[in-house]
Amino acid sequence: MRQSGSREERVEHKTRHEGRIGLRWAGLAFWMILLLGVDMTSRAVGLKDRETVYLIVAALGSVAVVAIVAFARTANSPPELRTLRFLAVLAPSVFVLSIEVILYFLEIDEAVTEAGEHVFATAILSAGAIPFSLYVFRAFARLRDELAQRAQHLQSLHETSMSVTGEMSPPRLHRRVATGVRDVVSADRTALILRPDRSEREVVETDPPEIEPGPWETGLMGSVRESGEVARATDGDRAFLGVPVRRYGEVVGAMAAIREGGRPFTVEDELLLEMFAVATSAALENVTRLEEAQLVATVEERERIARDLHDDLGQLLGFLTAKIQAAQELVTSGRASQAREELSGLETATRNLGAQVREAILGLRARVGPDRPLCRALEDYVADFGIHAGLSTEFVSVPGAGAGLPGSAQYQLLRIAQEALSNARRHARATHVTVRLTESDGYLELAIQDNGTGFDPASPEPGFGLRTMQERVQTLNGGFEIDSALGSGTLVTVRAPLGGG
Repeated sequence: MRQSGSREERVEHKTRHEGRIGLRWAGLAFWMILLLGVDMTSRAVGLKDRETVYLIVAALGSVAVVAIVAFARTANSPPELRTLRFLAVLAPSVFVLSIEVILYFLEIDEAVTEAGEHVFATAILSAGAIPFSLYVFRAFARLRDELAQRAQHLQSLHETSMSVTGEMSPPRLHRRVATGVRDVVSADRTALILRPDRSEREVVETDPPEIEPGPWETGLMGSVRESGEVARATDGDRAFLGVPVRRYGEVVGAMAAIREGGRPFTVEDELLLEMFAVATSAALENVTRLEEAQLVATVEERERIARDLHDDLGQLLGFLTAKIQAAQELVTSGRASQAREELSGLETATRNLGAQVREAILGLRARVGPDRPLCRALEDYVADFGIHAGLSTEFVSVPGAGAGLPGSAQYQLLRIAQEALSNARRHARATHVTVRLTESDGYLELAIQDNGTGFDPASPEPGFGLRTMQERVQTLNGGFEIDSALGSGTLVTVRAPLGGG
């Protein structure tokens, strides 16, 4: 958007405004001095008709001073208000002076009685006051309607901007922006051209989608992208308004609105569209950060799976190899009973290996997103985990719990729940796990409780899984508690602020 003036320009503007105020006060002072001077001079020289001279000078001086006040420009005032101020200041003064002059001459000529003078003055005031009052009321009605229209435009801008900045899917974002331009400035057609990244890929969206921009609109939008300046143009009955879309100060595209039927765009339309371009820039940044966060999350999940494969599956595979070799030696030496024991242990280890592989695959499939909030993702994951792990699971939640959290916070809570469930299966040898998701006092609370063997939380060196959960909770600015004892199961509780920290 256009930058405001520099400090020197603002100081100069303030100086000019103060100068205009000083001119008005000087005019009023001159008027008072003039009246006093005329009166004193007429008395000193003994003018017989000094009343007439005094009246004429007073009238002319008053009109001059009132005209100075009425015509003086006020900074940033619309034409309607300037006209209204001119009439409000000048018209009453002219009426009063006119009545005084007429009554003065009628009194000199004794043309009417004193009562007639009052009737005549009332008639003149009514004749002038009624049309003036009607004009004032109509002017205020027009200003009221204009303010209501501007408020409606700002409300539309706010709602559309919130809708755009909350969209996390790039295709839907581009569609919403094209539709939003149309809503903000009441256009007949809109067009959006974006290159959101440094690749050669370019996004073109229109609304209505079946009407693509013609050569005239495309050329103007190209000039907007190249110059980074607002463009307004007309071609017959078509009016064009285009503004640049910036990201990190660099022009990455242009949005345009087109009206048919000769309806021109105003300065207010230009300002609204520039404000919407800023909201679009923020939405593009949100999408980019979400994509980066998802990439980081994918890398973290791959690293977690790699650690699991290395630590657990690697050990299990080594154990299986040793068991197989031992079973072969026992069979060769004719010790069948001992070979059967080895094979039984081999079967148990194989089942554990299969469970870990299924758990890793299940963890990769689990996700949260705009169409899959935390509550739903956790419910599905807990049910699938129980089936694959052979555990009894229970999920308890209030409807829509956690939906107000940012996507990154929902992702972290899902991974914490996965880690706690994995610990319950692998280390605690639990047979039942309950997962609760509730909201209270501005916090989302996630609790995972199992009936496993438990452990001593005061142990000097917590496991790698607990350290990972604690690190994830720190990114949420939340709280983390573990309640466990040997033989009494484990309760893991996480509290995250619903405002996202």
